[in-house]
Amino acid sequence: MEPTKILKTLIILLVIGCSSDNPEPIPVDVETFSEELFFSEYIEGSSFNKALEIVNLTGASINLETEGYSIKKQTNGNGNWISDLPLSGSIPNNNVYVIANENSGISEIIQQSDLLKTGAPMDFNGNDPIGLFKNGVLIDVIGFKDSPENYGLDVTLRRNKTVTQPNIIFEMDEWEVLEMDHTDDLGKH
Repeated sequence: MEPTKILKTLIILLVIGCSSDNPEPIPVDVETFSEELFFSEYIEGSSFNKALEIVNLTGASINLETEGYSIKKQTNGNGNWISDLPLSGSIPNNNVYVIANENSGISEIIQQSDLLKTGAPMDFNGNDPIGLFKNGVLIDVIGFKDSPENYGLDVTLRRNKTVTQPNIIFEMDEWEVLEMDHTDDLGKH
């Protein structure tokens, strides 16, 4: 078929398609953004091998200090949130921020970290819920609040890619469970 005839045919089809009384909506591929930062990985490994990863899928760069982000823990799933650790620096969109125990014996954990800290809250165990806070308000959690249940003892938890929003109620089905000290994807989401 000649190029002129193809063009005329396309124009006719376009006119007919647009003249319908009940047009179908044209699907548009729109990128969706997260309303807020959230945890994307948790490492509760041997000894001091502990790390947390936070992902930014908001569509904008986030200044952690200016926006008032911090992490806290609840010891043994009991009592108040304690050991406030204010976060500093920025997370560009589609990037992560890693906080780790600076005494980790795994070089990948140290190398991928944006913030290193000894002691609380980076001395968490598998029954210590960890919360991500913004201006003192809980926005995401790993672990069962007010419960001593071992949700993450000696494992790496990686948030499923289908999860795109934070959750203040820990749901195990949002996480992939990997072996202890697994660090292959730390520093990327």
